[in-house]
Amino acid sequence: MIQRLGAFLLLGVLATSGWAELRLFIVDSGKPEGMPEIVTVESEQNEGSKVVLHQSNGTKREVSKGSILARLPASPAPGDVVTREAAAKAISDLLEAKSKAPALEKVLQEELEKWKACLDRLPSEEDPGALAKAEAAFAEAFARATPKAHDPKADYSMEEIRQQINALEALKKEFPSRKPEIDRGMESWRMEEMERGAGKKKFEGRWLTPEEWEKEKGAREKAAREGFLKKIQLPEVSSVLIGQGVLLAGLALAAGAALLGVSFLFHGAMEIFKHRAWWKGAAWLGAGGLLIGLLGEAGNLSLSFPEPLAVNGNGNPAPLEEFLWQQVGNHQSFSGEIHVLDADLNAWWQKRLRFAPLAVTELLVISTNGWQVQFLEGGLKLDREGRILGRRLLLRHELTLSRTEKGEEVYRVEATLGKLPLPPALVLSTWEAWVQDLARVGGIFPGGNNERVERLEKGAVLLTQKPKTQGG
Repeated sequence: MIQRLGAFLLLGVLATSGWAELRLFIVDSGKPEGMPEIVTVESEQNEGSKVVLHQSNGTKREVSKGSILARLPASPAPGDVVTREAAAKAISDLLEAKSKAPALEKVLQEELEKWKACLDRLPSEEDPGALAKAEAAFAEAFARATPKAHDPKADYSMEEIRQQINALEALKKEFPSRKPEIDRGMESWRMEEMERGAGKKKFEGRWLTPEEWEKEKGAREKAAREGFLKKIQLPEVSSVLIGQGVLLAGLALAAGAALLGVSFLFHGAMEIFKHRAWWKGAAWLGAGGLLIGLLGEAGNLSLSFPEPLAVNGNGNPAPLEEFLWQQVGNHQSFSGEIHVLDADLNAWWQKRLRFAPLAVTELLVISTNGWQVQFLEGGLKLDREGRILGRRLLLRHELTLSRTEKGEEVYRVEATLGKLPLPPALVLSTWEAWVQDLARVGGIFPGGNNERVERLEKGAVLLTQKPKTQGG
C-alpha cells in the first residue's frame, strides 16, 4: 500500500512538472506510520530552523530542516541535456535516499533505473557502461553491508551497532571514492553508538537516561497494571451453601421429630389422666420432653455463632493483586514459593469474589455471601456465612492436613452449622463444593492448578509448584 501510494505521488509529480530544474524532496511526514512524502519543489527558502518550500502547484509549505530526508533531481525530460557527472550524482543521491526511505524503495528504484538508462546513453571515450557497472557493484556491496535499514525505534545492542559500523568501515576501504556517501549512511549508527556508550537507553525511539527510562517504564507499567486489574474478573462461584434438597430433608426430619415428641407427650398425658398409669405416663412424658428438648437445642446450636476466626489483623489485597498482575497480566510462570497470609487472602476474596445468582428453582436454600479462612499449623478453619429467611447462619469447616512419608496427603474435615455438628455426608458434600469453587478461581493463573500446598502455618499457607509429569 505504501509503495503504491508513493508511486502515485511520484508519477503525479513527474506528469505535472516536466522541468529538469524541479527537485523532488523526500520529507518525513511525522505521522505514526512513518511514511515519508514526496514533494515537488521549484525553490526553497531558509528561515532559521525552518525551510519554506515553493511547490510546483504554487503553494508554499514550511517544514523543519531535520524533516527533509533527501533532495533529488527530477527525471530528465526528453531533449534535456544531462552530463555524466549530473547523472552519477543523481544515482548516488537516489541510492542514499533508498537507505533513508525504505518505504519508497520501489519508486526510487524506478527513478534510479531511468537515470542509469540515461547514463548508458551518454557517450564516453573510455567505457559507456563502466559507471553503470560500478554503481551496480557498489549498490550490491552496500546492500550486503546493510541488509536492513536503520530503524530509529528499534533497540539495538552494542554488538549489533559495532557489527554494522565495522561492515560500513570495510565498505569504505573497498570503495574509497564513495566515502562521503558511506559516512552519511553511518551517521545513524554512530549516533546509536554514542548514545549507548553514554549509558542511555532507548524507549520507543527516544534516548533517555537510566533514571528517565525507569521513570517512563514505571509509569507505563503502572498504567497497564491499573487497566488490567480494572478489567480482570474472577469466575463466578456458587452462592448455594446448603441446597434446598438437604434443607427440606432436614426440615422434614425436624418436623417429624417435633410431631413425634408431641405425640409422646399426648400419649403420656392420656396414660396418666385416663388410665391412671403413672409410671407408664411419666415414661412417655419424659421421652416426649427429651425429644422436644433435643430438637430445640439443635435449633439453638445451628443459629448460634461460634468464636470469630483469629487472623493476622486487617488484610491487604495488594500482594495478591501484584501476584495476579505478574502471573496473568505479564504471563510469568509460577515458580519458587509464595506465602499467602490468611488476612490478605480474606481481603482479596472480599474484593474479588463474584457469586453466581440463585436459579429460579432455588426457592429455599442457604445462600452464602463471603468466605473467610484462618490458617493453623497443619490445618485451617473456613467460615462461610449464609442467610435463610433473614436469619444468619455460619458453616465452619475445620481441616487437619498431614502428609505421609511417600508424600501422600491425608486430611480430615469436620463441619458445624453454627455450633451444631453436621453428619459426615453433609460435611464432605459442602467441603467438596467449596474445593471445586476454589479450583475454578485458581484456574485463571498460568499452569492450570499446578499449585501445591507445601505447608500450612499459623496465619499463612506456603504454595509451591507441582513437578510436571512426562505426559503433562
